[in-house]
Amino acid sequence: MMPTDPFFIVGSGRSGSTMLRMMLCAHSRLTIPPETWFLLPLVERFSLDRTLDAAEIESAVSIMTQHYRWPDMKLEAQEVRRKLSQVTAPYLRNVIEVVYRLYLESEGKARWGDKTPIYIEIVPQLTRMFPNSRFIHLVRDGRDVAKSHQAAGWYGRWLHDNTREWTRALEFNHRWASSEFHERILQVRYEQLVMEPEATLREICYFIGEEFEPGMLSWERQVDELVPARERRIHTKLKSRAGPDAVSRWKREMTARELFVAEAFMGEHLSRAQYERRYPGPLWKPAFALTRLYCHTALPTFDMYLRAIRFLRRRLAPRLGLK
Repeated sequence: MMPTDPFFIVGSGRSGSTMLRMMLCAHSRLTIPPETWFLLPLVERFSLDRTLDAAEIESAVSIMTQHYRWPDMKLEAQEVRRKLSQVTAPYLRNVIEVVYRLYLESEGKARWGDKTPIYIEIVPQLTRMFPNSRFIHLVRDGRDVAKSHQAAGWYGRWLHDNTREWTRALEFNHRWASSEFHERILQVRYEQLVMEPEATLREICYFIGEEFEPGMLSWERQVDELVPARERRIHTKLKSRAGPDAVSRWKREMTARELFVAEAFMGEHLSRAQYERRYPGPLWKPAFALTRLYCHTALPTFDMYLRAIRFLRRRLAPRLGLK
């Protein structure tokens, strides 16, 4: 009997998780919706170990269907409520499953997964709700991730601010590696997925209990269909098959200063993930500490100064006849 238990792709954003989603969705049995995000507030607000009353069920449905990402799933909120009305004394798991199973039906597939990288933070809760679930931790060289975040403008212009999501994901992954469910997490490197896609996908399929299908290697044709329109601008390279130039981009794109800052904030985790470092060894630790101090203290002050200058320029320019 083929498995039907869910699987989750977790880690840090900008690590290739959308590409992996495309590959797995090209499987005849598997489907993964766009990032959901609403599981975070759900597991924080509701008990996992008892049934929910009517008010809690409606509140949970509202959290999901009013989330800004809900339209990406192309499901009707009323259909969720109709399905839930047929479930007696549901747990939070049952409420969540209604949504994923509706998506599953809409795609005509047999098994659902999720690709919301930040769910690496709630692996314990997900394992409690879905006892036979599997997790794929996709990790990419943090320096490439930081540069990608910086280019997207999500965390500001300073490189050190763009290292936080990756280091936080690695910290959670390290925590789960010594937990009771560590065997349910498969470590996959982005670089491995790019350079050896078939071998890596075979490993992933074996881990989640599926047969590898050659069609998974021809995933690019699904991009327009599966990626929400509002996200396509950040996935402009997705239709082009990633090759060697997608690996270790930091060697070509980072200045010496940026590289030093990146390793000052990410060095320990880079070593733990077995990525080569430009500045290894304990002799660099004092300089790294000073760099972190400077970034945390001087740069915010400089940012305030720049904002003040821009504000005054906007206020004074009309009075002085400046453009």
